Amino acid sequence: MIWVVDSADRRRLRDCKEEFGKLLGQEKLAGATLLVLANKQDLDGALSVEDIGTALELGSAATGKRHWKIESCSAVTGEGLVAGVDWLVRDISSRVFMGE
Repeated sequence: MIWVVDSADRRRLRDCKEEFGKLLGQEKLAGATLLVLANKQDLDGALSVEDIGTALELGSAATGKRHWKIESCSAVTGEGLVAGVDWLVRDISSRVFMGE
């Protein structure tokens, strides 16, 4: 699962957290790997990755035992996008059972 956060929009961060919490509460997503992309890191005044992680309560009971990562990125420059998706693919592939 990929969740994109607008790091420059402090006003909507509460709404973002609310929707994020609803999504994490869905039983069908209980074991899903989670990549949070902290977008717009190229803008002055953008919230840090740490601030976004705290606001979304990453690492708390809300995220449970799922594998997660927060990656700073910029959709404009592309910075961080490949690294984030690479991590997601590696994490998922490391947990896939390859039966014969």
